[in-house]
Amino acid sequence: MINNATFQIIGRIGKINAGEKVTRISVASDRQVKDKDGNWSTEASWNDVTVFTEALRKRLANEKVGRKGNQVIFQGSIQSNSYEKDGKRVYQTNLVAQDFDVLSFAKDAE
Repeated sequence: MINNATFQIIGRIGKINAGEKVTRISVASDRQVKDKDGNWSTEASWNDVTVFTEALRKRLANEKVGRKGNQVIFQGSIQSNSYEKDGKRVYQTNLVAQDFDVLSFAKDAE
């Protein structure tokens, strides 16, 4: 049996930061929260997705595909790591995309 940690996020693209070898995308997804009076409301949760695969990075660079507001679905693996910074151990968890699709384009939502 294979053990792995995976994720799936459906949400809207917020910001895309494309670097030389990695692209980071902020994805807003909705979640239901209950206030102290018992009333439910919808809030946005922002998740940062990391893309290393060159083919996926090229798709995101496409003006129509990587547009702010597009509804997308990302799937991938959850990777934890740590590094040393200023003499202290820093721990982080990355959502590393292995695939994505556009579910609806921003203009379609208008």
